[in-house]
Amino acid sequence: MSVATGGAADVNGRTGLLWGLAAAGAAAFIWGVMSADPRSTWGIYLVNLLFWSSFGITGPALAAMMQMSEARWSPTVKRLALTTAGFLPVSLIGFVILFFGRVTLYPWVTHPLPKKSIWLNVPFMSLRIAVGSLALYWIASVFARAVFSQDTPEADTPEARGRRTKLAGGMLMLYVVVLSLWGFDLLMSLDPTWYSGLLGGYYVVTSLYPGFGLVTFLTIRANARGMTQVSPSGIQDMAKLTFAMCVMWMYFFFSQYLVIWYGNVPIETRFFIYRFFNPPWGHIAWAVFIVGWLIPFAYLLKRLTGRPPTRHKVFIVILFLGWIAIFVERIVIVFPSIDKTMGFPLGIREAFITAGFFALFVLSRRRFLARYASLVRQPS
Repeated sequence: MSVATGGAADVNGRTGLLWGLAAAGAAAFIWGVMSADPRSTWGIYLVNLLFWSSFGITGPALAAMMQMSEARWSPTVKRLALTTAGFLPVSLIGFVILFFGRVTLYPWVTHPLPKKSIWLNVPFMSLRIAVGSLALYWIASVFARAVFSQDTPEADTPEARGRRTKLAGGMLMLYVVVLSLWGFDLLMSLDPTWYSGLLGGYYVVTSLYPGFGLVTFLTIRANARGMTQVSPSGIQDMAKLTFAMCVMWMYFFFSQYLVIWYGNVPIETRFFIYRFFNPPWGHIAWAVFIVGWLIPFAYLLKRLTGRPPTRHKVFIVILFLGWIAIFVERIVIVFPSIDKTMGFPLGIREAFITAGFFALFVLSRRRFLARYASLVRQPS
């Protein structure tokens, strides 16, 4: 009885801490937007919103890929991947809040560009982001419910399986389109005179890389807690997917970089020049490359050449490096576009806002997981 009581108290304590972080993050955000210069606050808010929203929707996207490919090696991984969808309602509210920062973040709102005004105008941009995100999140939620109900007799029919496959296909198409729009509209238009036709695809790949890593981490942690029994070979398959996205990240980056640098058009090359050759951004960009790609690539390449390991401590560290690198990479994209004189955001407000988003992600996923806990724990 005392052990059970202690465990419940520990869980309640962690939950209270998370709610405290969420409240502190909200207070820091309000403090920042009410300050004389709210640009850094809105910038870190945008970074966090896109980072955690990508986490939230990439889990269901991975489950949809498994559905489309008829992967049967671990239904538990598929269910765990869907639990990140718990953040999607919070993400929608976050996009609504972002609308009120449009004047601070996007210069074309107050100074329209005649050549791009058909695309870059507030009503059209708001409409396509809202409709696209709503449609993607809705189909992800419907797909999640369909997967969690597939163990009932009425859901194990050819018609039900076909419906799940159609939902998965529709979600994956929307995933690519909507996340590409996030890259083009919410990131690239921060600097409306710079453009890259590959940035949308680049954003999709840089969402898949940490997203696959998150599902892998959740699987390893669920195994350690006795919730699931995914075999080492199943974990190894997840490591292969993470490795593939790690390679794809650098492939898309180099493809984008090579075309722009070879063309040598100043309006395009200045984006890379400022971020790679001017302090502090140059040092940070190279750190992202080393920490987020070079080290994970070297470790995963070695890991995947042998038998599946049964211990994953080093692998977990590698996953954390990938998440940190992609988060910092978002900062490198966003902040110099807002203001070239702005430094790296290391203030207490930015730290609390980031902690608040983390807390909301964990709390919303916990709520979703509690709803479907018995189904997630199905044996692999």
